[in-house]
Amino acid sequence: MRRQYVVLFLPFLLLLVTACSNSHISAYRKLEGFGDLENFRVDAAYDKAVSDTRAQTIFALRKASQEIHIYRGGSLINSVGGLGFERTNFQRLSDIGVDTDGGLLALDSAQKILRKFSPEGGVIADVQFTALRQPELFCQSGDGTLFIYDASSSELVCYSQLDNSELYRFGRFELEQPASIACNRDYLYAYSAVKDCTYVFFLLGQYKETLPGQVVFDNFNNPIRVQDVVPAYASAPPKLMQISDDSLVLLQSNEIRLLRLIYARGSDAAQ
Repeated sequence: MRRQYVVLFLPFLLLLVTACSNSHISAYRKLEGFGDLENFRVDAAYDKAVSDTRAQTIFALRKASQEIHIYRGGSLINSVGGLGFERTNFQRLSDIGVDTDGGLLALDSAQKILRKFSPEGGVIADVQFTALRQPELFCQSGDGTLFIYDASSSELVCYSQLDNSELYRFGRFELEQPASIACNRDYLYAYSAVKDCTYVFFLLGQYKETLPGQVVFDNFNNPIRVQDVVPAYASAPPKLMQISDDSLVLLQSNEIRLLRLIYARGSDAAQ
């Protein structure tokens, strides 16, 4: 009798394992073009802008004032930060990003703290990285794994999403003065404005290649270069590009633009 239960259970187990393994695999989709989602002017230049498409929110970093401005529908709804010693302040705000649940993440290099805010700007939690000498940039993969660029050693440091323990380091001899880092489910890529090139790594730390100019990758590993979006752009090439799900944030001196990524359908999608 027990053997019959085992025989009946095995096909179910195999189906379950197959379904779980396939849940992390997405069929390739060919990027076909870009469409306008949002475009608005701002009163001064920002250093970085990122978006959360779920909440239709754009977060914009201004290092000079140590502030992060929160926009919805092209309107400023809140600002957080400012130089100071309160929990809502920063001592040296160096980078921002969006958490996997849509929250705002902000890196304070002086305090070596990654602070999480709600999409509206309320403080939620702090994570300390005392082992790092000079944390300057960060990104988060789709499963929550965190990567921080330590400018002192010129290394990328990977942290576990479970307990924030350090897992491994890489990039020490390949990176040179990155201005931003980002990652998707397969790649971490770092753009150097000084060298005008993009360093590409696999998430486990292996160096892949160096590409000329500024390049970002979508969730299907399609490379998007600055020259790809220039024809869709009204004036000069963007100062910085950041990708989020199926949208692309373009940052210029006094303008923020959000583009939708358009993919091929049917038989053309897999070509």
